[in-house]
Amino acid sequence: MKTIYSILTTLALFAAACFLLFHFQVIQFVQPESNTHKTEDTHPPVPKEKADDDHEENAEEAPVHLSEEQKKLVKIRISRAETGDIDNTLRLNGEVQLNLDETAKIMPSLPGFVTKILVKEGDTVKKGQLLAVLTSHKLGEYYSNYNSALEQEKLTHSEYRMAEKLIGKNATSQKDYLRYKREYAEAVIARQRAEELLRSLLVDPAHNDHVHQNLEKTAICTDYELRAPIDGTVISKDITLGENFPEDNSTVVFTISNLKHLWLDLQANNTELQILKTGQKVTIQTQDANQKYTGRIIYIAPFINENTRVGLVRALADNPDGTLRPGQFVTGVIQAAGSPKSVFVPREAIQLLDGETVVFVPQGDGFAPKPVATGETAKGLTQILSGLHAGDSYVSGGAFELKSILLTSGMDPHAGHGH
Repeated sequence: MKTIYSILTTLALFAAACFLLFHFQVIQFVQPESNTHKTEDTHPPVPKEKADDDHEENAEEAPVHLSEEQKKLVKIRISRAETGDIDNTLRLNGEVQLNLDETAKIMPSLPGFVTKILVKEGDTVKKGQLLAVLTSHKLGEYYSNYNSALEQEKLTHSEYRMAEKLIGKNATSQKDYLRYKREYAEAVIARQRAEELLRSLLVDPAHNDHVHQNLEKTAICTDYELRAPIDGTVISKDITLGENFPEDNSTVVFTISNLKHLWLDLQANNTELQILKTGQKVTIQTQDANQKYTGRIIYIAPFINENTRVGLVRALADNPDGTLRPGQFVTGVIQAAGSPKSVFVPREAIQLLDGETVVFVPQGDGFAPKPVATGETAKGLTQILSGLHAGDSYVSGGAFELKSILLTSGMDPHAGHGH
């Protein structure tokens, strides 16, 4: 296909030039006179720096000359180079997701059967709120062990304090004193272990008072409570009254998520990824375009998916009224950082001539190619980094035809600019 495309392009160039040559027969290529031998004898050599400066100012020799009628036929347009900014507004498709940083999954860590369920899907809950109660004999066993360890600690502490008094009066042996001291230390460790085990099963950062009160009970407690670890909405419930959960349970019975802050997973190609930064504002538009939300970029994937050839851009979206829903398809509009003001020309004014990027500029009563360095291209405009300044005249229309004439004339396109 590339070979066919090259042949067709060459034929198009040749046809355009032949049309002009045969129908008007007045195209002239004026060869420079600066290469005659007499300048070598009458003038000293020009320093390289000066020669380069002269070339920069004059891409001058060998302009393409056209009559007024030819200019109209070729549709030559002359414009002045202007400065501006590239519009780097990106529109990325994506999907709303749960914010996993503000999502919690609750599962029983003790065996037991369900005796109470206090919430349903869609309910808004507060951190520490009671969700369900299970009767767990295993919990009763742990409480029993804790209470026994607590009583043993109290007993050994009393014996140790008595031994301290007796050893001071030489009323007991050093051996008995050390035994009471060791037994008390061991009882403290046993009580701490039993307490830590209970706390690992009952602890709730939002409900420490509740845990403390339970640990102070002398009666055996078998009520195993499931409480909300965060503020949010119950988005799933998989638990029924009377259901019995085994000791090795791994079933998630409640999922709670804060729907006020959602993730927006956007897809961007490699070029788009290059101009995005974390912290940039994102305007989120729904498919019906009736509602808009705001967010900011919190993550840009450092890799491209090998199957889709796009990378993940994740934004944190505000959803104060709860109308943005996980699973919803949206568009993220991002105003990426633009380039500083510089010269821009229409993309069609840029031509590739013998491996060099050029624009055509007026020279006398003709047009000459002038080398330029280009930058970004967006919305049909190409940034000029060097070679053309603001206010300079250039060919904005008909550059391709001028290139065709130059190539099919048999003339060296570099004859006039120092190569």
